[in-house]
Amino acid sequence: MEKWQREWEKKNKGGIKKEYFLEVRERVHMKINLTKLHNHSHGIIKSYLHRFKIIDTPNCPCGNGNQTSEHILLECAILQEDRERLIAEVAKTDDWPISKDMLFKKYYKAFAKFTKKLDKIKEINT
Repeated sequence: MEKWQREWEKKNKGGIKKEYFLEVRERVHMKINLTKLHNHSHGIIKSYLHRFKIIDTPNCPCGNGNQTSEHILLECAILQEDRERLIAEVAKTDDWPISKDMLFKKYYKAFAKFTKKLDKIKEINT
């Protein structure tokens, strides 16, 4: 497990996933479905699509910047109401914003609900 952890830390790829999963050991023992937000390679996030020249612009349809996973989680106006519900859940015991690894470990159900709302973005992007 230690060797796997060292490899995880050395790799340059998987930056977003690394923010959610700091420790390989913890991830291995979690029974979860990867969500759309942190598994952005499925192509719903415009900054990712733009990076590979699939689309012309990384701009979010909300008009408040590039559509990155960070933007979606913290700023996107399209998901404001859904984000407020997530924030309210976190605020019961922690301050917002919370680290992504803690968001995933401690508030997985609320975070999973939030990510189900990403279809709103997908519909607008297409």
